[in-house]
Amino acid sequence: MLRRGLSVVVPTRDRPTHLARCLAALRADLGDDDELLVVDSASREPVPGALRCDLPGAARARNAGWRAARHELVAFVDDDVEVLPGWADALVAALEGSDWVVGAVGVPRGQEQRERPVAVTTLTEPTRLTLASRGTLGASANLGVRRAALVDVGGFDERLGPGTWTRAAEDLDLLDRLLAAGQDGWFAPDAAAVHDQWRSRRQLVGLDHGYGIGLGARLVLLARRGQGGRARTVLRDAVWSGTVLTGLRDLRARYRLGTLLALVRLAGVLRGAARAAWVLR
Repeated sequence: MLRRGLSVVVPTRDRPTHLARCLAALRADLGDDDELLVVDSASREPVPGALRCDLPGAARARNAGWRAARHELVAFVDDDVEVLPGWADALVAALEGSDWVVGAVGVPRGQEQRERPVAVTTLTEPTRLTLASRGTLGASANLGVRRAALVDVGGFDERLGPGTWTRAAEDLDLLDRLLAAGQDGWFAPDAAAVHDQWRSRRQLVGLDHGYGIGLGARLVLLARRGQGGRARTVLRDAVWSGTVLTGLRDLRARYRLGTLLALVRLAGVLRGAARAAWVLR
């Protein structure tokens, strides 16, 4: 039995080597009726054959991609991610029963000992994702959403994420709004991919500070939308447990990088919340 078609959106900016590996993995897994849309987010060297956005911004690029897509089922994959065999079939199967689906993300073989894995999932079993769900729900590195759900909430908030002052949280903000609209999600471990852990220690410090800024902005938006319960969950899980307590454990263990990452992320949360309180309405 033939499955439904899937449109896959890959935003990219100035990472041609990563993009080539990402697209090779996708082309090996997609079917004849599937669609692959590369969106060039204002790269210095334009990407041949890609949909071009003249202004940078991951949220802007993803919005341009899903709005140009021809299928009802849309997937988002980051350009430094490689899907594993069977990914497309598993994602489509999960989207048949949910408005949005988070796929599993691990690290490539040989990178298991990296100190600070980026954008990897912690869930291992199929799980319904609701307003009551704890921890990080997922990321746009490996995400499927029905077009109708994207239309309902207006897609990604283009004020957030890479290419903006907030640096991050455009994907988690989307999930916050989907949940607020009554659209529960699903974690699908069989829709699996790996995320290249290419960043140096210095780059990880900057990344974590950016994650903190995005988190602070996200908390302000949750409060302004009246999602107090969700805001408290995020504060408890991402700020208190995921940053403060983790940093204290790393300090006691004399793990200097972990302590530094917690400090810069917490500083980012304060910075992001303060600025968002003034500029995000």
